[in-house]
Amino acid sequence: MVSLERATHSLEELIDALLPTFHSRDISAYVVLGNSKLGCYRFSSSQYYHGVRRTISSYEIRNVVEQTRSVATLPLSESILQTVPETFLVNDIPDIRNPLGLEAHRLGVNLNIFTMEFEYFRNISKAFEAGDIEVKGYFPKTLVISEAVLTPEEREAGALVIDIADDIVQLILWKNGRLVTSKAVALGGMCLTQQVAEAWHIEMHDAEKVKEKFATLERHSEFGEELIPLIDRNGKTSQPVHRQTFQNKFLEQAKNWLTDLLVQTDQLAREEKVLHPHLVFTGGGAALDGFLEFLQEEFSRDGRIGITRQVEAPNEILVDPSLAGALGMYCWLATRERERQQLFAPRGILQKSFDAVRRWFATYF
Repeated sequence: MVSLERATHSLEELIDALLPTFHSRDISAYVVLGNSKLGCYRFSSSQYYHGVRRTISSYEIRNVVEQTRSVATLPLSESILQTVPETFLVNDIPDIRNPLGLEAHRLGVNLNIFTMEFEYFRNISKAFEAGDIEVKGYFPKTLVISEAVLTPEEREAGALVIDIADDIVQLILWKNGRLVTSKAVALGGMCLTQQVAEAWHIEMHDAEKVKEKFATLERHSEFGEELIPLIDRNGKTSQPVHRQTFQNKFLEQAKNWLTDLLVQTDQLAREEKVLHPHLVFTGGGAALDGFLEFLQEEFSRDGRIGITRQVEAPNEILVDPSLAGALGMYCWLATRERERQQLFAPRGILQKSFDAVRRWFATYF
């Protein structure tokens, strides 16, 4: 209960900060979830239409998607966040993006189902309920962040999004225009903060402040006699250290951290047989000064920082990799979600009426 109260209070403080003049409690929101409890599964099924060919409408699409979702053998401990049709099969033709209007004896779908462990999801949803916030949709970060940072060419050729959050790094692998797999590894930015704390015998919150203010991956920086004040663990004395000494140690720590991370990325790419994917780094951990140059000099690896595309916003927001997940939700809602709704929603009064009649017959006969 204490955790729930704290979470609710944090949400209320966030709303007050974002909407200081907003007095009504009728607030709705879209939520992006990013943690190690997310899952992604792919299931397929087909429906056969006996007799004459059937013209594919939103009715048939909804039916085959609902069928696939109902027969999907998901772990019972997980809740479904989003279901996204990847491609359709019409007769014997695979990889069709939009089958509306086509005639078919058979319609199949490849369905991506994004999930989260039930206990963790229930606690998050309770916090929003306690704050009287209507959630219009929960979106896993693995789904929306790629929409923000990848180009269509990268999705086709092969790309690995490496989202470096505080606690975990989310690896999201794409090939041939589809999400191949995703994996969470416990190598987030806090791992680097932990090394700083242990090396200089300071608390984690102090180490995080020191890292944010003084740490850089620029190898050729010279700091002369500049000192950094470090607070020891008992919180009573200040332990100054030369910034150059701190910098040299931090570069060593960063190299060890990135070595472990690249081992994980290479292993995932090999397992899925995606050769030399484009490396796209996002998240707060990718915002360190000199990140890409350090990657090239130490590991001879090329990559780029994932900045948000297709969104109109101030440049300082677009280039901040820590905001790519939230901005990716806007990209998704403006493009993919609209396309998905067009697949499911009947068009025109006549089709809507016909669709309603068909659902009534399917229910009662």
